[in-house]
Amino acid sequence: MYSETIRGSVYKPKQQIAEELHISKSTVYARMKEIEQEISRGRYEEGSIISDGNIVLVNMLVFLDYLNYRKFLREKNARKQVPPFRPEKWVRIQGWNDRIKVLEGSE
Repeated sequence: MYSETIRGSVYKPKQQIAEELHISKSTVYARMKEIEQEISRGRYEEGSIISDGNIVLVNMLVFLDYLNYRKFLREKNARKQVPPFRPEKWVRIQGWNDRIKVLEGSE
C-alpha cells in the first residue's frame, strides 16, 4: 500500500492564469486587486498573492474561489451568506489530492 499524491503548483503567474481560464490579463489584474481587498477583510491569507518586483504569483485556489463567489462578495448583504474559504474543496475539484493505492498481494 502507498499514498499517491497528485498536485500541481498552487501559485501561477498572471499570464498563465489568463491563458488557462481564457480571460484577459487585465481581467486577472482587476480580480487580483479585488482579492487584495478580501485579504484585508480577512477572507484570504496574506500569502494569497506573492509580489516581488516583476514577479507576481497568485494562489490559484484563492483565485477560483473568488471567481466563484465574487458576485456575492461584492454585495454587502449577500456576502454574509458566502461560506468560508475552504482550499481543500478547490484542491479536490482541481484533482490535486492524495489517494491510497493498494498493491496486489499487500495488506
